Amino acid sequence: MKLRSQLILAFLVLAVLPLGGIVGYSYVSSAKAFRAAVRAESVEVARQISIGLARAREDLRLDVGRLGTLLPFDDPRYVDRDALAELIQGSLGADADFFDALELVPMAPSAPLAPGQDQRETGKETGNSADGGRGAPGSGAREARIFWSRRDRPDRLPGGRASGEPQSAREATAARVVEDVERAREARDRLARTLGGAISTPVHRDGRLVGHLEAAVRPERLMRDVLRRIPRRDGAVPFATDAEGEVYTSEPEELDLLREVRCPGGQRLLEALAQGDEELWRGMSDWVVVIQAAAEGDLTYGIARPIGASLAEMRAASLRNFGMGVGLMSLSLLAAAPLANRLTRRLSHLTRQVDRLARGDAAARARLGGRDEVGKLGEAFNRMARDQEKSRRQLLDQERLRRQQEVGRRLLEAENERQTVELEEARRFQLSLLPGALPEHSDLEIAVFLRTASEVGGDYYDFRPRHDGSLIIAVGDATGHGARAGTMVTVVKTLLASADLGLDLAAFLSHATATIRSMNLGRRAMALVLARYHEGVLDLASAGMPPVLVSRSPSGAVEEIMSAGVPLGTMARASYEARQVRLDPGDAALLMSDGLPEMLDAGDEPVGYPAVADRWREVGQRPAAAAMAEFESWVEELSPGGVPADDVTFVVVRRRPAS
Repeated sequence: MKLRSQLILAFLVLAVLPLGGIVGYSYVSSAKAFRAAVRAESVEVARQISIGLARAREDLRLDVGRLGTLLPFDDPRYVDRDALAELIQGSLGADADFFDALELVPMAPSAPLAPGQDQRETGKETGNSADGGRGAPGSGAREARIFWSRRDRPDRLPGGRASGEPQSAREATAARVVEDVERAREARDRLARTLGGAISTPVHRDGRLVGHLEAAVRPERLMRDVLRRIPRRDGAVPFATDAEGEVYTSEPEELDLLREVRCPGGQRLLEALAQGDEELWRGMSDWVVVIQAAAEGDLTYGIARPIGASLAEMRAASLRNFGMGVGLMSLSLLAAAPLANRLTRRLSHLTRQVDRLARGDAAARARLGGRDEVGKLGEAFNRMARDQEKSRRQLLDQERLRRQQEVGRRLLEAENERQTVELEEARRFQLSLLPGALPEHSDLEIAVFLRTASEVGGDYYDFRPRHDGSLIIAVGDATGHGARAGTMVTVVKTLLASADLGLDLAAFLSHATATIRSMNLGRRAMALVLARYHEGVLDLASAGMPPVLVSRSPSGAVEEIMSAGVPLGTMARASYEARQVRLDPGDAALLMSDGLPEMLDAGDEPVGYPAVADRWREVGQRPAAAAMAEFESWVEELSPGGVPADDVTFVVVRRRPAS
């Protein structure tokens, strides 16, 4: 995808979509808050309906109480119903429109009340009867009497006589009065259930309770008046319903409007209200409905407020805001288009140069100009290209050097392999110079140990039996390792093989060093100790070798036999000292090179000659093979990896004990 397309997509993703999300969230949260506010306001309106109805009911009770005090029931002038109606109308005033009928329920005659005594304390009022204190129609003096009704009224009350009134008319009037009584009682019962109590007042005359004045109220007129006083906003419809499902509104048009309101499931609102299932109207989208049961009676108050228009206006405002936001962003995008085009051109040029460099064109360079980030990116690319060219040259140089080193390494490996082969051949040659087996001697036990270093060693030992029964023993140590040491061993072995060693060992050493010096072998030299055993006597001569250690039997005491002299080949003329030692039966002599004394112990210190003498003192009286085994174990212990740093050689010569 090209950069321009990516910018457009980024504009949609990073600008338009978040803007839409913000606008949508703002609308949803605002609508939720608006619904909550409308519901809270509706709850308050429903509470005001309850308060208004309570006040209206109390006002009606006060009106009835005033009538109970003022009505002259025994005045002959008001036997005529017209006169009585005129008096009642004048007493009630504007509230007369709320009443449907007024009924006097007389009580049985009773004695006057004593001062401070309540009629209820006498227990003589007929209100204790099963009919609630009301006389049944046709029960004589306690018969209910309608004082006033909104129906076509008779000219006189029951029991009254008007001049010229025919008997049939009086009977018809009495029948209508009975009908009015029944209708008024039904209205009172319904009002008591609806409002939580009847509207009545006791009537006293001369300190006696003579009856109750009870009113039948027109509930639709009362509720209409109460609902008209309720403040409303934005087409809100306050209403009330009673136990019979009757719905009261302030105007018939509002009732018709409620009949048309439907719940989300398609059911009409009034039917849902009658069922009492609040879930049916809580999910309404265009209306907010709040109901509240009355504290007394079966009446339920409610208010239905349309919010569809308000929500539509909020949606329209949100869409307008979204459109304006998108428009402003689009204008910003158009304004930024030239800059984006310039940016894409420069980046395209940089991309082409990168492709050139990737294909191996070291001359690729970006010419972007400017001091902005893209220009700095071009400069960075140019530096990278130069560094890459430099690195490429360095890699070529390193590759040439690596190849040269590889050639040198292979040559060195070939040389090492050649030297290894030569060293191995020299080692085999050196070992071939050593005796193949130990000599057999009737008077001596002989044991030998030789451990060479990793290269060709310079240690040497040899035995030369003579015809007179004597035995020549030689132990040598050539300087260095490898072929040079092997050369010295070869020369010394040749000299030993050609010399007559029956007379003077010291004279042989002087002859040998002069001969080696005359051979111009450079700085090559060899230390050598010669021993000749014959009939219990050991003759010794040394050319730079360690002292010979003699273990005396049976005490195991050790004697060091040291002979002065320099290694062979160091001087053309050198003199050597001959020593003679007596070996009694059980005595043993140890001839050695300097390999063991110069080995390092556990503390990285040389073992030293005293330590070797101490160990020889411990094992010198053992058989030659057993004593040699102890020294071999010691060498193994001090040799890391089993290979000593220098050649180690021991020769043990022990005179057999007497049997």
